Amino acid sequence: MDKVSFLQEKSAFHMKYPEQSDLSFYRWFTEQHPDEAIGWYHLGREREARGETELALAAHRRGLKSKQGPFYDEAREAYQALLRARRQQQGRKRVRLLLASMLFLYFQFAFSPGLLTEPPKTETTTKATVPKPEAIPDRPHVEVIAVPMNLSKEERAKQIRRYLEARRPALTQPFTVIAVPEVPGSPLFTPLLFYQPKEVLGVMHYNPLNRTVTNQKWFDRPGRYEQEPLVLSARTALEQEQMTLQHVLVLRNALFRTYQQTGLLPARLADLAGAYPSNTLPQIPAPLTELGLLSYEYRPGLYRPESAWASIREVLPLPGYPEPVQALEPLQIQLSKSTRTIRLVSGSHIVRSYSAGIGKNGSTPEGYYTISQKISRPRGHDNIYGTRGMVFSGDGYAIHGTNHPESIGSEVSLGCIRLHNKDVEELYSFVSLGTEMVISDLPEPVKPWSNPAPFVMAAGPKEETPSVTYNWLH
Repeated sequence: MDKVSFLQEKSAFHMKYPEQSDLSFYRWFTEQHPDEAIGWYHLGREREARGETELALAAHRRGLKSKQGPFYDEAREAYQALLRARRQQQGRKRVRLLLASMLFLYFQFAFSPGLLTEPPKTETTTKATVPKPEAIPDRPHVEVIAVPMNLSKEERAKQIRRYLEARRPALTQPFTVIAVPEVPGSPLFTPLLFYQPKEVLGVMHYNPLNRTVTNQKWFDRPGRYEQEPLVLSARTALEQEQMTLQHVLVLRNALFRTYQQTGLLPARLADLAGAYPSNTLPQIPAPLTELGLLSYEYRPGLYRPESAWASIREVLPLPGYPEPVQALEPLQIQLSKSTRTIRLVSGSHIVRSYSAGIGKNGSTPEGYYTISQKISRPRGHDNIYGTRGMVFSGDGYAIHGTNHPESIGSEVSLGCIRLHNKDVEELYSFVSLGTEMVISDLPEPVKPWSNPAPFVMAAGPKEETPSVTYNWLH
């Protein structure tokens, strides 16, 4: 099986099971195709990313027993590299253990009193304690839930109440649910983290401590209803929570991709906002004033390579809000050539959706890529690349803006992907170097999608390359 067929199977799997992770797909694929090395290789790499070294070795080893084909050599090289890394790690552990033992013995003999020596008198001192960071008060939490249109107001209220009691028993703070009409392709009664409700069917405020509904308002038909105080306050709180979630997701993804590429986390968050070509992010987002923070808490010492993505939650915690029921995952760009739509996703969560212009005559390649360069105001004749550019292949392919917005949604380029300038600036803000990108011809499962309020971080001169004129496949 070649790479394109493999990616098509992956996209089809996630369309059918949007709640499942990449790991679930790789496990399913190896069960269905046990003789295909490509599946075992990707399963091994996913296990590596999660810090599960022994499981990764087992997957790569199984790939070596598969038939010769795509990624057989990659599986062998990954297996050997992992073995070398494990041997080096074990060697370092032995050296550290030996040094620790020697230091222990040295201090025992050098500083322990003699048999006839009276212990020195010392003043009693109070051991210094490190103050714990001040807890951040809970912010108003809001969830957007899609419900069927064929329910009456009373039935909607009952169904939402059942959801609250069954799916959110762990929450201890009162929170609000905004019920919206069913979103095509998205699951019902599941939080839509990055969806902006254009129309609502009702709002319910719930206290999980005593399992009571403290306030609610339901409507006969969908509408904005912004004149309703309960709806207005819920929309305002939702926008603030979405912005905080976006900040944290952007930073977690950048930290994770940096570790994937370098094997290290940056010493400071500010190091992520370097100059080209190390401009992982244009800048570091600042917390909303409502959180009372000067900056997001960063604790690189809590990172655990054996639990790579999972430990990022501890390295950069989400302040003031509960972690989502369906966990955030590293960001990934997905392009559907058949519908000319780009989606930015975090696991099962859609973060953004954009209409795109792609290559004519099938010139936009299909496959798996990563963002290798990010350029602000890329130079080209007549400003053809718009305001931002993100290279995903060294053969001249990039996602960029345009000076012909009417071309968006069409097949017009020589292979590059065009976005409206406002959209490419937002995508540029989200995406870090090393972020994955998948291009396929499979149809887009979710359309339309209502993006939240724009999230754009300004890019400065340090991200420009004024001496370079690009010749991307525009």
